[in-house]
Amino acid sequence: MAHRPSRSLLSLLCFAASVAAQSPFANTPHPLAQDRSQGAASVSVADCKQWLGTLASPEFEGRQTGQPGFQKAADFVADHFRKLDLQARGPASSYFQTVPWSATKVDAEKTFVSFETGGKEVLRVPADRLTGAASAALSTSGAVVLLVIEAPEVTGTGRNMQLPKIAGLDELEIENKVVVVYVRPRADQRAAETLAKFAVRQGLAGKNPAAVLFAQDATPAGGITGRSGAGRRAGNPAIAGARRSPLDVTFGGNDLLAMLKAGGQDASVLTGTAMTPSFSLEAKVEVALTEGQAPAMNVWAVLPGTDPQLKDEYVVVGSHLDHVGMRGGLHPGADDDASGTTGVMAVSTMFVKNKIKPKRSILFVCFCGEEDGLIGSDFFAKNCPVPLSSIVGELQMDMIGRDEEENREGDRGEKAEDNRTSLHLIGTQKLAPALHELCIAKNEAAGFSLEYDQEGMFSRSDHANFAKMGVPIAFFFTGLHKDYHETTDTPDKIHFEKLLRVATYVYDIAFDLANEPGRPEIEPELWAKYRGKAAETPAAPLKGGAPTKDDATKGGGK
Repeated sequence: MAHRPSRSLLSLLCFAASVAAQSPFANTPHPLAQDRSQGAASVSVADCKQWLGTLASPEFEGRQTGQPGFQKAADFVADHFRKLDLQARGPASSYFQTVPWSATKVDAEKTFVSFETGGKEVLRVPADRLTGAASAALSTSGAVVLLVIEAPEVTGTGRNMQLPKIAGLDELEIENKVVVVYVRPRADQRAAETLAKFAVRQGLAGKNPAAVLFAQDATPAGGITGRSGAGRRAGNPAIAGARRSPLDVTFGGNDLLAMLKAGGQDASVLTGTAMTPSFSLEAKVEVALTEGQAPAMNVWAVLPGTDPQLKDEYVVVGSHLDHVGMRGGLHPGADDDASGTTGVMAVSTMFVKNKIKPKRSILFVCFCGEEDGLIGSDFFAKNCPVPLSSIVGELQMDMIGRDEEENREGDRGEKAEDNRTSLHLIGTQKLAPALHELCIAKNEAAGFSLEYDQEGMFSRSDHANFAKMGVPIAFFFTGLHKDYHETTDTPDKIHFEKLLRVATYVYDIAFDLANEPGRPEIEPELWAKYRGKAAETPAAPLKGGAPTKDDATKGGGK
C-alpha cells in the first residue's frame, strides 16, 4: 500500500504553482509528497498547450502511422526526450523502435490509363491527371464497358447511412473488361455519389473485371497515392491483408470528354437513360509501384533508476502517438491522443526536473499504430527492448484532455459540465489489485471523481497488449465526446488543467511504483482469464506462486 502524501506547506505551494487558481481541483486536500513536489511544479498548463498544440497542428497532418506527419510527430517527441537527456537505447542510440510497416509509392512515369481503337492509342491519361489510391501494381487491358449510374437516394444519417443497391449490376457481363463508371451526382445529397461508388464495387465483386475506373465531370487533382500498413512481421496479418485494397482511380474533365468522343459518344450519354450505352474502345491500365518501410516507430526513452538492486526493473508510462490522418480532411487528434502524448511529455519532464530520482527505472513510450489495431504496442510487448518480466507496471494515458459527454457510442444524457473532475480508471482490477489500491490512495492528492463504468474500453488502447502478457496495467481515460475521431477534435476544446492533473496523478503513481520495495503481483484467479491468450505464465510474479519462467517462454525481449 502506498504511503499517504505529505501535507507540508512547502509541498502545497510547489504543487499549486502547476495548476491555475480557477481549476476545479485547486482545493484538493492533499498535495504531493515533498520528495516529488518539485517535479510536479516543473510543468505548467502553458507547457501542455505548447506541446499539444504542436502535435495537433496541421503540419503534423493527423499523425497517421506510415505517413510523413507521423514521422514529424515521432521526431518531435524524440527531440523532447533528447532535451531532457533521457537515455536513448534504440538502434544507433536512437529513441526509436522500428515497427514493420510497408509503404507503396506510385512511379508516376510508368503509371497511366490509355485508350485505343483499332490497335492505335487515341488518348493517354498520365498519373498527374489521375487521382485515387493503389496498394498493388497492375498491368491489364480489355474492352471498355461504360457504366452510367444514377446515384440512388441515401437513407439514414451519419454512421447509420444505408448502402444503396444498384439495380442491373447482377446482369452485367464484364469479365476481363475495363469498366469505366460514371455516377451522376445528386444536388440534394453530397454523400450519395460516394455511397453509390461503394455500392458499384460491391455489386461488381466476383465478376472479375480487368479493372474498374471512375470518371467525373471535373479534372481530378492529387495524383495516385500508395497505401501503407503493418506487415506480417508486426504481428497482425489481418491488418496487412486489409491494406491490399482494390485499385481506386478516377479521371475526368477533358479526358472524359476525349474518351467519350473516341468511343463514338458525347457528353449527352452521361445524362441518358442507358446504363451501358454502346461503346467501342479498348483500354490499358498500368500502375507501377515501389515498396519500402514507412515511418512507423515506437518512440521510447529511459530514465535510469538509482538503486543498484532495482534499477533493472521498469515502470512504463505510455500513450499512443498516432491518429487517423487526413481521412476526409485533417483530423487533428487533439484529445485522441495528443493529450496522452502530452501527458507522457509532462511526466517525463517531472521525473527529470525532480531532484530526487526514483529507485527503479522509468521507461517512457509513445506507440505507433494504435488506430490500426494496437499494432505498435503489440510489437513492443512481443519484442520488448527490456525483459518483459522486469516491467513492474504499465500506466497508459489515452484521451485525457476532455470532459465526458454524450457521443455517437452512447453515454446518453452525459454533459461535459457535470464531468469536470471525472476520470475513468480502467483495468486496474483485472490483474493486480495492489496497483488498483495504489491508484485509489494516490487519488487523495489528485482529487478526481473516479469512475469504473468504462471497462468496455479496456481492449481499445495499448495497455491491453501488456495485460495479455501478464503485466499489471492502469488505463487513464477522461471519456468519449462528440468530437471523437472527427475533424473537430481540436486543441481549443482541451481542458488543459485537467490534462495536467491527470499527468501529475500518473507521475505520483509511477513515483511510488518506482520506489516501493515490492511490486504488484498477479492474482492467480485473475490470470486464469488471460492465460494462453498471449502467454502461459504472466510476466509479473504470481501472488503466492513460483517465480515466473524465463522471458523467452513468455514473449519477453532481450
